[in-house]
Amino acid sequence: MAGKRDNYSDNEHSILYGETGGICPLCSNKILFTKPGSKKISKGYEVAHIYPLNPTPVQANALVGYRVPPLINALDNVIALCPTCHAKYDKDFQLSELVKLEGIKKQFLNDAKAKLSIFEYPLHEEIYEILDAIIDYNADSSNLESVNLDVSPVDKKLKTGMSNLQKREIKANAVDYYIRIRDHINRLEQMDQLSVKLLQGQINNYYLVMQIQHPDDKDLVFNYIAEWMSEKSKKSILASKILTSFFLRLVPQFRREGSGRG
Repeated sequence: MAGKRDNYSDNEHSILYGETGGICPLCSNKILFTKPGSKKISKGYEVAHIYPLNPTPVQANALVGYRVPPLINALDNVIALCPTCHAKYDKDFQLSELVKLEGIKKQFLNDAKAKLSIFEYPLHEEIYEILDAIIDYNADSSNLESVNLDVSPVDKKLKTGMSNLQKREIKANAVDYYIRIRDHINRLEQMDQLSVKLLQGQINNYYLVMQIQHPDDKDLVFNYIAEWMSEKSKKSILASKILTSFFLRLVPQFRREGSGRG
């Protein structure tokens, strides 16, 4: 018996459109448009099933042994595609394209989950001062104190699951800003030691949550932590990446170095 296509609600369409960022994930064309002479926005996408709703004989043959989603019409198995890409996907079906779309959809779902967690996990206000100190700091100044910083903990901690480019960025940020951030945290600790401990605990907690969600992709973990800091503090994403680099350098699980306690 043929499966019946769901009629997706306006809210579900908003979710499907929103996760794409407004472009077809296969060809990068816009999936909303305005017709010439009209002010009304028109929908330029279709809801495509990643695993086919009703596989053709050719599709069924290609899908032998492949996992069937428990709910074919669930949002996890549909994605917004432009009509051209949707038609091509159905007509010229290849298992490799299905795997590609599953990967794209998985990334969309991961991003949505991480954004939702931003609102669930608080960030202590002391972080705002540290980010402001980073933003105001001139890391290119010729008068900067030189630092011979051991960055081997980064290589050990991020040995797998992180790209070389991301590790390079983390190590460079840690070296350039280590003294500035360390000294600022030490000053905060002298004024309110418990607040600093709370801050460290919050960052460590969010790190563990992201690590559990993405155990094999430390690039994602790094970027989600930085986005969390930036969104909660309303500060620069660049400054948030630098501060994330500082904490990621430390071992284990963001243990802070400084003031002689390691």
